Amino acid sequence: MNTELPTVDALAATYNTPGYADPMDAVADFNEYQRQWASTQLGSSAISTRMELPRGRLRSWEDGAKPDVVRGIETARGHEWLEQPVDGEQFAALNRLVAGVYSGGSISTDTYEPSFSAPDQIVEEQLRVDLETLGAGCRRVLSNSGNVEELRAESDTRVLGRVLVALGAPQGPKAQTATELPSYLYGSEVPEGLRREFVRVYVSNRATVVRDRDFLQIHEERPKRYLDAVAKLVEDVTGVEVWRGKKTIRFRESALDVLGLD
Repeated sequence: MNTELPTVDALAATYNTPGYADPMDAVADFNEYQRQWASTQLGSSAISTRMELPRGRLRSWEDGAKPDVVRGIETARGHEWLEQPVDGEQFAALNRLVAGVYSGGSISTDTYEPSFSAPDQIVEEQLRVDLETLGAGCRRVLSNSGNVEELRAESDTRVLGRVLVALGAPQGPKAQTATELPSYLYGSEVPEGLRREFVRVYVSNRATVVRDRDFLQIHEERPKRYLDAVAKLVEDVTGVEVWRGKKTIRFRESALDVLGLD
């Protein structure tokens, strides 16, 4: 497993690049143009012939345009969101935001803009810290439905959303799209603390105390495969026995001590 994530290729894959089956081919063509042809005296017609690319595409590059995928990669690199060591501060923040999307947020299918719910002050403070750490800033807004307040990034929101998707965060209605947890959680070189932080965020957002009992419950309308994966991760990280119902995951409150939520 690559221990520096997310990869450039994974981010590029979130883009639709007309004229290219693989978005990285658009990046390669643009980089070749910049390296070999941008400073020559040749016109777009001559360059088009040499590069075997449509003249209109070359003319737009001459006028300063860039493929969206190139701009996105440049923005992500500028914020140090790409190819970060999994044991570093930047990736720790990204990991918590991915967990936030799975458990208490969403990423727009159309715009890639992520939004996060904050059920309490502790969750909100952590979200703000992580968004600030990533250089995206944080703002509180009304949800699209106008019923609840959410936290969103202040700048480069759509690129951040694509970065989270590149790490495995689901887009759109999670009950329909999320069938498994992000693969990076299972890498042999991923620090155990990173998995614990993922579970901590998840439990903070989703778990509720079962009345008159000493255990917590996560109730979700998700596929069985997904709930099984969450249950196993909670059990592996906390060492506390976990019970699976049809749409529920239950575990002892003692798990909170392990997660630092007591």
